[in-house]
Amino acid sequence: MDNIEKIHQDLTLKINDYIKAIFKGYGKYMPENIIKKIKNLTNYNHIIKIEDYGNISAHANNYHVYLPLSATKVFDKIKKYPLYGINKKHTTTKDNNIINNNTFLTYIYHTLVTGNKVKDYYDDLLLHETMHYCGGDGASVLKEGMNELLTRILAQKYNLKTSYCGYPKEVKLCNKLMSLLGKETIYQLAFIKDFNDELMYIQNKCGYQLAKLYYDVTKIANEEFYQKYYKHTNNFNGVKGVFKKAQLYSKINYTKVEKLINDYYKKHNIKH
Repeated sequence: MDNIEKIHQDLTLKINDYIKAIFKGYGKYMPENIIKKIKNLTNYNHIIKIEDYGNISAHANNYHVYLPLSATKVFDKIKKYPLYGINKKHTTTKDNNIINNNTFLTYIYHTLVTGNKVKDYYDDLLLHETMHYCGGDGASVLKEGMNELLTRILAQKYNLKTSYCGYPKEVKLCNKLMSLLGKETIYQLAFIKDFNDELMYIQNKCGYQLAKLYYDVTKIANEEFYQKYYKHTNNFNGVKGVFKKAQLYSKINYTKVEKLINDYYKKHNIKH
């Protein structure tokens, strides 16, 4: 069994650095209350909670980052697999590509062949979840995609650790929207909590038509994500849960959403 107290100490040191990097990279987009909280931080030890809450996924809010204690049992079993640790130099990225074709299965394979331990798993999740702690919203499919996209950009810029496998389909959707809305708009949207405020911000900055597109894309994508994946998250515990998570995620199909975006490109003669 891994030493959870030692892991917690190591991750606390990292989250200190991660919060500073996030503030440096995205501070001008963050809400005032989050900025004030970060500036007043003197003790980072309370932020990370390693608890058994019934699945192997991490999550976060503006108070804590929660990492799954049940993952320790999963990694105790993973160590017994024949492929474990056969290629410690394996990487999930090539040529520093932020947009890639990785899936959750990519990450499972990467974890096996590199001989990752539970600490590595937590570390791969930490930057994305720290973004949420710093105000990066995750209340919709697109917002999770934005949070992950900004996570990858930050990781590459400051050489920080992340998996480059989180929310791959949602990242691609957000990258498509970035061509329409602009980088600055996506960066700001990532830190706006209320959906109506998002729509108002897009309308004021980009016009009604793009706000309408964003509304339609969000609604359709959220329904697809919920029905195919999110409503089953209580089944993601244990080793079987890992593969169940990957299997269900593979069924998510954003074809309708992509068609909406592509039709907008064609209608307005925009090249992606």
